[in-house]
Formats: sequence, structure tokens, C-alpha cells
Amino acid sequence: MKRHSAKVPIVVVALPFAYREGVDEYNGVMRFLRESGEEWNLRIIRHSFGVELFRDFPVEDLDGVICGINTRSGIMGYEPYFNADVLELLTSRKVPVVGIDLPDVFGSAVQGSRKCAFISVDSERIGRMAAQHLAKTEAHAYVSFGFVGAFADRAWSRDRGAFFARELRRLGHRDVRIFPGEVGWNDPDLLAWLKALPKPAAVFASNDHCADGVLRVCLGGGVRVPDDLAVLGVDDDPIFCIHTHPSLSSIHPDFEAEGHLAAQTLSKLMKGRRVRLRQRVVGDVTVTARMSTAPCAPSGRMVRQADEIIAERACDGLNADVLAGLLGISRRLLDLRYRQIKGRSVREAIEEVRLEHVRRLLSGTRLSHREIARLCGYRSESYMEHVFVKRFGRSMRDYRNAGNRTP
Repeated sequence: MKRHSAKVPIVVVALPFAYREGVDEYNGVMRFLRESGEEWNLRIIRHSFGVELFRDFPVEDLDGVICGINTRSGIMGYEPYFNADVLELLTSRKVPVVGIDLPDVFGSAVQGSRKCAFISVDSERIGRMAAQHLAKTEAHAYVSFGFVGAFADRAWSRDRGAFFARELRRLGHRDVRIFPGEVGWNDPDLLAWLKALPKPAAVFASNDHCADGVLRVCLGGGVRVPDDLAVLGVDDDPIFCIHTHPSLSSIHPDFEAEGHLAAQTLSKLMKGRRVRLRQRVVGDVTVTARMSTAPCAPSGRMVRQADEIIAERACDGLNADVLAGLLGISRRLLDLRYRQIKGRSVREAIEEVRLEHVRRLLSGTRLSHREIARLCGYRSESYMEHVFVKRFGRSMRDYRNAGNRTP
């Protein structure tokens, strides 16, 4: 029996906050609490989640746990953020636990438990999207394709590679190769494998950490990216993607939806309801294209650079004239080439980024519309309201009150 009699449940949230996925997952948890009206006494864990933690948080005082895992610490070495000893301790005391993207061994250890659930992104969808994106990249026809996995013993990594290869073959591409190992710094086997791919080639890595390793091997081994080899990762984590050389294209899973589903599932478990042990998130999966998959044509590279600047500066007063100046070309040439490749104007692209930021602030903060207009680069609150309604078919107030992430 629990020692405390508080009506508000005490919930530990232990996620890899050092990475984008952990922050997005936490935002999803908070969105669930806003939408449901539930109140939890949250204990946030930013560091490793080991058994020793329960000297500060006695197991008997906990009503539930949401936990993720960080397996990307260190330099191409992996330190556990959450381990099986913790899960065994929690389940033995019948504390409801929802794990996000935990390794397969955790699920096997508690098979049949009514107090656990495991949430994951859809690796099949990610693999298929990677294949479709690389097979249809503008102005660039790849001769061969490759997959490099982060962990040979993880089902999510294997699944991404398998569905990537399957989808490419469905699309008519026969030369698809799987690297038979894991990525290491200055790995001579990986370098030889990359050099052996018929060029131009495209490589899909199972996550950004792995893709960053591929880029470093290419840089040290004289393989030109993206001229000879395009590289695509997963997670869209700015730590890896923005500051790599070149900047890394990446698939962005819906981590926020993972956090929302995890909180929804934990709520049911804490109320004594049964849930499925394993659940996959069905959410938005998008590709953020950067220079590592830029087409070889000069106009294609210019447009890719334009997209990167728009993504970073759209809310800082950027317009087409300023963008053309940053690229060192005329406004007329920028508008012409951008519309030829992207099928829309530069102004429309800037507006889209601003409006997405507006949506995030509406759903994730209590900021006033005036403050949101300032943060998103709009000189007028009324103009922002006008373009929002035109784009999404509802007012900003209605969108915020509905609590939905997408109109």
C-alpha cells in the first residue's frame, strides 16, 4: 500500500532531454495533461535513471513512470540511460511504467505484465519514406543505394533498413546494399564499403548519430558529399544535423505524438485499465532536406541553401529580397529557380515556416497573440490572424481552445 494519500499522482518523467526527441516527447506529455485536464505531480529526471535514484524517490511513493533511453552517449560508444534493473524494480512493486523507444529486451523481460507498455515510432514507415525521398530527389538519379544501421541487435534499426530496401526494390531500384556492421570513427571497413558503392549513390542511416559517423568517415576518406554520395539520417536533431559538414538531411519522426501517447497510456494504467503491451505511434513523419542530399545541379544547391536559411531565419524578419542578398543572387533569379524546383514562391515558403511556429506556440505555450506575432516575425497581429485563418480555415483562438496539434 502506498504511504502517501495525495490525490495528485506522483509521476516520474525520465527522458533524454539532451536530444530533440526527449524535449519533443516531454512536450507531448504536457499536451496530454492540458487536453485531458488531469493534474500530475511531475518529477523530471534529466540524467541517468538507475536504481540508486530511488534513494531520493522511494518506489512506494510513485504512481507512475514515463521513461526513454539515451543510447547515443559518448564517442561512438553507448551508455545506458535506463536499464533493466530499474524496470524490474518498478514492475516488482507494481508501479505502472510506460517506456518510449526502449530496446526489445525490456519488452521481453515483462511480457504479460499488466503494468507496463512500450511506445515506439513506426520504423516501417520511416524506412519507406527514406526510400521514397531518395528515389525521387530533385535533379539527381542515384545509381546505387545503401543502408547503415546504428545497432545490429536492435529491431528498430534492422526494420528501417529492411523496409528501406524493400521499398526501393518496389520502385524498381535493384542495387541496394546493407552495411554488415556498425559505424565507428575512421572505420576502414565502412570507408571501403562506401567507396565500393557505384556512384552517384545514396545512403540511409538508421539515426542521425549513425549518419554523422558516415559523414565523418566520408570527410576523412575523400568521399564527396553530396557530389558522390548523399546521406540521410533519422531524428532531425539539430545537434547533429545543422552543424555537420555538410548539413545533414534527416527524417523527423513524430516524437511529440510519442510523448502524448505515452502519457495517455500511463493515465489508463494508473486507473487500473488494461492497455496493449506494444504500441506504435501513427503521427506526422516528415523529411527535412539539407545539403547532404542536395542535387548536383547548381540551381538545386542554391534552392537547398535557400531552404536552410528560411528554416533558420524565417521568424527573424526574413523576406525574399534579404534572402537573395544572402545567397548573392538577384531576387528575380531566386524567385524563378525556387518556383521551378519547389513549385511555390519564396514568400510562400517563408510564410509556411512562420505559421508552423505560430501553431507550436499556440499549442505549447500561453503566450498572447501579440507576443506570438513578435516571435514569429509578423509586424501586425491582425495580419498574422488573417494568414492563419486563410491557411488553416480556423481562427487562432479556436485552434488553441481545441487543443489539437493540427487543424
